[in-house]
Amino acid sequence: MIPLFADLRLIAVFICCIGYASTTLCQSGEVNFMSYPKSPFPQEKRIKFERPFTERPVVMYAIKMIDSQYNTNTRIKVKLQWVRPERFSLFMTSAYDSKLFGLGVSWMACP
Repeated sequence: MIPLFADLRLIAVFICCIGYASTTLCQSGEVNFMSYPKSPFPQEKRIKFERPFTERPVVMYAIKMIDSQYNTNTRIKVKLQWVRPERFSLFMTSAYDSKLFGLGVSWMACP
C-alpha cells in the first residue's frame, strides 16, 4: 500500500510540470460574451496567438461560465471551427429553445 504522502508528492510534481509547460510552450486565454436582455448568440470568435506556433497546435477548451434563462433548458454548442499556427476560431451558440445571455470559454493551445 502506498502512503498518502507519496500520492501528494506525485500530484505536486504533476502540477508543477503543467505550470512549466504552460509558461514556456503553451498559450492560454479566455473568451467571454455577455448581454442582457438580448442574447448575443450565435458568436464566432477568432483568437490570435501572442506568438505564432511553428506548426498547427492542439487547442483544448472548456466552458467556464453560463448565463441562461432559469425557466428553460440550457443547451449550448461550442465548436472549434479551425486551427492555424497563428490563430483559431471558436463558434458558440445556444441550441433549440435555450435562452443564453452569457458564455465564457477558457482555452489552451500547445504544440
